[in-house]
Amino acid sequence: MMPIPRPYRDDQDLERMRGLLILGRQAANGTYYVHTGDLDWWLYFPPIQQSWNEIIYLWDGSNPDELLIGWALLSPEWRAFDVFVHPRERGSGRAAEMYIWAEEQITRLVKDSGGADIRTMWICEADEVLINHLLQRGFIRGEDNLNCFERSLAAPLPKCGMPAGFQIRSVAGEEEGLKRAMASHAAFSSDKSFEFYWSRYQRFMRSPGYSPDLNLMIVTPDGRCASFCNCWLDPVNRIGLFEPVGTHPDFQRLGLAKAVMIEGLRRMQVAGMLAATVGAESDNPAAQGLYRSIGFQMVNKLCTYQKNLE
Repeated sequence: MMPIPRPYRDDQDLERMRGLLILGRQAANGTYYVHTGDLDWWLYFPPIQQSWNEIIYLWDGSNPDELLIGWALLSPEWRAFDVFVHPRERGSGRAAEMYIWAEEQITRLVKDSGGADIRTMWICEADEVLINHLLQRGFIRGEDNLNCFERSLAAPLPKCGMPAGFQIRSVAGEEEGLKRAMASHAAFSSDKSFEFYWSRYQRFMRSPGYSPDLNLMIVTPDGRCASFCNCWLDPVNRIGLFEPVGTHPDFQRLGLAKAVMIEGLRRMQVAGMLAATVGAESDNPAAQGLYRSIGFQMVNKLCTYQKNLE
C-alpha cells in the first residue's frame, strides 16, 4: 500500500533526504540524482518564500528507521517540481504515484498564482523510464539543457598562474563574504537588489551545510573578490561538486576561474574525493571550454520537461 506523503519536519528529515540521493548515485541505474551539495545550495541560498514544510514532502518506509521511499520538492517560484525515489522503486507503480502526486500539487500552486505551465527539473536525457512516464502525462521536452562534466582526481592537477598580487584563499567570515557576494551578484547579472542578494548569501553562510574551507575566492591586490567557487563533498561516493563558479566581469579572461577551480580540486583531493563534477548550460560555451581546459569531460546531458496547464 502506498504511504501518504507527509510534510518535512526536522534536520533528521534533511539527512534522510541526503541519504536517498547518495544511495541513488551509488545505484547508477539511469536516473539522475543530484549531488548532496546541490540540495544544500537549493535550500539555503535561493529566495524560498515558503516554509520547508510547505514545499518538501516525504514518503516514509514501513520501518521508521528505514531510508525514505521518496521525497519531493515543490518550487512554485520556478513552476517546477523535483521527485527522487529510492532506486529500487525505479519504474514501479509507487514511483509513478509519487511523481503524479507531486505534479498535481505543483499544478494547484501554479494555477492559484495564475501560471500557465509547469516543468520538471533536471532529467537525464537517457532515462527512458522517467521520460516515458512524463510523456504519458502530457509533458514535452523543454529547451533548457545542462551538460554534466566529470574529472578524475587520480591524475595530477594542472598548474595555473595568476597575475601578480592576486591570492587564492577561503572566504574569511561575513566581512569577506560581503565581497564574495558582490562578485557573485555581478558575475551572474542578478536582477535582485544587492541588499536582498546579500541577505540570501548571509543565510547561506550561516547554514549548517556551509563549510568555510570550501568557499574559495581570488582576492585582487586592492582586496576585491575577483573570482570564486563553492566546493561540496559527498564522502560516501567520494565525489566533489562545484556549485557555483564565477568571475566578476572586471576580471574575466585572466585565467582566474581556472585557478580557483584547480585549488578547489586540490582541496577535494585532500578530503579524499576520487572525482569532481560540475555542470554547464548547453548554451554556455565559455564555461564548457573552461571545464575541459582543466581535464573535465562531458558524461551526461540533463534536460527539462514542461506541460501546459490550459
